[in-house]
Amino acid sequence: MTSDRTPADGMDPTPAQPASMALGELAMVDPAPRAAVVASLAGTLSRAVALRDGEAARVVHEAIGRLLGLEPEGQASSRR
Repeated sequence: MTSDRTPADGMDPTPAQPASMALGELAMVDPAPRAAVVASLAGTLSRAVALRDGEAARVVHEAIGRLLGLEPEGQASSRR
């Protein structure tokens, strides 16, 4: 049986067949403003850890926790 269709690798993406993304590329969505800030801080945290900057990593980690509504270690029990 023959077909008039071109091979699948030559077709444009459709909703059922999303475009392939490059390694490390994330799909773009319309995130809530706070989620966008947390995502940005997560990248900053990764860079701080890679650069072995423990103080910067701690500060960014705490900021992420506060944005997510989590209490920093040692402060949760003092506020109760």
